[in-house]
Amino acid sequence: MQAIALGTDDLPLARDVAGSPERSATAVAMKPAAAITLASAGPALAPPIDATATPPADPTSTWATLPLQPADPLAMPAADPVTMPAAREPAAADSVIGPLAQFEVPSPKPGEAAAPASPPWGDAPRPRSSGGGAAAAPFVQTLTYEWAIGSESDITYRRNADLDRRLRDGSLVFGPQINGYVIYRPRPWLEMMLEMFAQKEIAVEPKFETLPNGERQRTPRRAWSLAVDQAFVTFKRLGPFEFTLGRRNFEDERHWLYDTSLDVALLRMKLGKVQTELSFGRKDWVNGDVFDPQRPTRINNTMLYVDYRGIEDVRLAAYTIYRNDRTGLDGKPLLFGVRAYGMTSDRFNFWSEFAMLRGKDELNRNFRGYAFDVGTTYRFPHLPLAPAITLGYAYGSGDDGPGSSVNHEFRQTGLESNEWKMAGFSKFKYYGEVLDPELSNLQIFTVGLGLRLAPKVFLDLVYHKYRLNRIAAQIRNWALTAEMNQVDTHLSKDVGDELDVVLGLRGLFGIRRLGLDLRFGWFFPGRAFLRNEGTEESPRIRRADKGIFALAKFWW
Repeated sequence: MQAIALGTDDLPLARDVAGSPERSATAVAMKPAAAITLASAGPALAPPIDATATPPADPTSTWATLPLQPADPLAMPAADPVTMPAAREPAAADSVIGPLAQFEVPSPKPGEAAAPASPPWGDAPRPRSSGGGAAAAPFVQTLTYEWAIGSESDITYRRNADLDRRLRDGSLVFGPQINGYVIYRPRPWLEMMLEMFAQKEIAVEPKFETLPNGERQRTPRRAWSLAVDQAFVTFKRLGPFEFTLGRRNFEDERHWLYDTSLDVALLRMKLGKVQTELSFGRKDWVNGDVFDPQRPTRINNTMLYVDYRGIEDVRLAAYTIYRNDRTGLDGKPLLFGVRAYGMTSDRFNFWSEFAMLRGKDELNRNFRGYAFDVGTTYRFPHLPLAPAITLGYAYGSGDDGPGSSVNHEFRQTGLESNEWKMAGFSKFKYYGEVLDPELSNLQIFTVGLGLRLAPKVFLDLVYHKYRLNRIAAQIRNWALTAEMNQVDTHLSKDVGDELDVVLGLRGLFGIRRLGLDLRFGWFFPGRAFLRNEGTEESPRIRRADKGIFALAKFWW
């Protein structure tokens, strides 16, 4: 028996409607005695395939229609086995990977032709005629164009960002959004894409906000946005190479390195089980917003990413990212790292990140930082509610201050979002919804419990414990406006604890593409946030108040 593994790039007909967590029926023609494993790799675009289509006029072929059932979001890990973690095809924000559909066609009877050793899946076969009749249409075709529209609208509520409930700083923001894209392939070696979105933020919040130092500043203006998220052209079939020029989405698996659009020149090379990407570009090098023009950035990003897929259900990668801030505000950090993640069984998956930072900071000091993030999830599918337990630990080195010629602080790229799935099918901030920190001068211990309440309802309960590595007043790029260690007699590395609750619902009201994610977070400040509301002679130490965050995201 011969096994053939097909992904959506190998079989263009095996595509579904973008944003749908269900799979379309797929018509495939195949030779007898062949076993086909069809990997459904997340939403892509294609019109539904006609299951009544005429089979190819090939007496040695069997015509099979595969109605793939709605994907079980817990049947596979979140890792995408097909798409490169950097420049990716567009997909729904909460797409999941469907289960593998494997079947076997009966072996040929005596006297019948056997299956060829190497089926020509790469290119469509030439049309055949049977008995002098009309030529049959090829059963593998390339989609000339694809398109989709969708929405990711949300409502966000945040209270006590300064951890002081006596100050009115709560905000409620409604962000309706609509997005869409078109892909055009006039030739097999040429692909063009345009993706845009329109969004308006409607806010209920104070006109002024109070900073930790007591200053008051006006809250940012919220304008309409009509922006280009992706616009690129890709040249394929250049031997093992592909070349892309334009604005392209960059996302790694856990959004730990990047989750943004960059204006780039990108070269991709695939040799066997190794895939390499080299890119150079900037964020918003060219303004792409019609209503809310963005100021061009002056940070050059040079990125090299090497991905190895020679181990089943496990991916290994190494990368180098160099960011040159021409304004001098962030220096010239140089990031090196290796990573491994995957699902070695239907119950166990893991992730691991190891990175070190070199280069120069904004004061021209040498970086000598490092970080790691490791964790695992174990599932119990046969128990009631199919519980899943997640354990994780992340560490980012810190620095004592600018008094030496070496900066030991680790910094992430500044392009990351630290947002992905854990045990269920909803994305969320895996370092905490309220604190939402960068992994810098920080230790984070995480425990998660996932419960499948219904076939399309999943609950994640996540607890975080935070601790500083060096005494500091703030954490880099966090979501709070409060300051730590403002009382000299009560300095502490205890940042606090956070509890997050994430509820994901799919197929609402019987609409298969309609989903809702509810994300809640409560941050309980530690001793580092103690405040002296008295005087030095008569101190009155007070604990900070808890911070609250809530988000409801609708998508279809």
